[in-house]
Amino acid sequence: MTKIQRASIYLFLLFAGIGLEFELGHLSQQEFSQSAGRDLVLNLSVLAAIIIPLYLFSKRLGKQLSVPTYILWIAMFGGAFVAGWLSFSGNSLIDIMNSQVIKDATVFNKWTDALTAPFSEEFFKALVAFWVVLMVSKKDLKAILIAGLGSGFGFQIIEDLGYVARQTKTSQLAAVTEAINRISGGLASHALYTAVVSVGVFLLLSQVTQQKEKLFGLWCVLSTVANHFLWNSPFYETDHRINLLVGLLFAVQVGTFIEVVLYTKKHPELPFLKQ
Repeated sequence: MTKIQRASIYLFLLFAGIGLEFELGHLSQQEFSQSAGRDLVLNLSVLAAIIIPLYLFSKRLGKQLSVPTYILWIAMFGGAFVAGWLSFSGNSLIDIMNSQVIKDATVFNKWTDALTAPFSEEFFKALVAFWVVLMVSKKDLKAILIAGLGSGFGFQIIEDLGYVARQTKTSQLAAVTEAINRISGGLASHALYTAVVSVGVFLLLSQVTQQKEKLFGLWCVLSTVANHFLWNSPFYETDHRINLLVGLLFAVQVGTFIEVVLYTKKHPELPFLKQ
């Protein structure tokens, strides 16, 4: 183990310790009645409908690519407890800056999610993915794909937990509705976002990729940020059950992820640095 690896591991653990208290410590301080606590467990169990299939898919993909499962686990842990609170801090900072530019409170409230999360969250989730591959010294394309998938998946789980817990304090019906809502958007969400962005950044910065591959990497990054932006924007809101924008965002994100997986299977050992 190199000094850089050892230092990165201790720094990762430091940030994760902060995140554990930030995410779970805060939740443990919430006042739930016994009935609300039971409702919370039941509402969270609904999320298993998306969490279990996504985990099994991620594990199987890692096995197909011969990526050690511990990379997925570490990345999930980091996505939940490192990227989570860092993204919250980044979102808050961007919010402060935006409030100096957007003076209309109505406009600010409508656009604040779209102008913060796509930039802060995608940056920190991808950062965790690269952090993980640095710690385990697996600097190839297949490792960054699984690390990105794991980081986004961990972030998605802790975010879903927070949303459902907050709604449970409001009413049982609201929490069940929120859990179902999280499932409906769970496939083309953070797990896929971060997998695509991480591979995109890898292709852009790799010393061995050609112009065509770098352009694909640029598409991966920009299309995902744009997808996240539109998903959080007022454009997404509609009173109609048939939403063409949702279908388009789903198709582009899942389609790009499939392209990323196929490319990675063709070039699994693609290195980040020249040998």
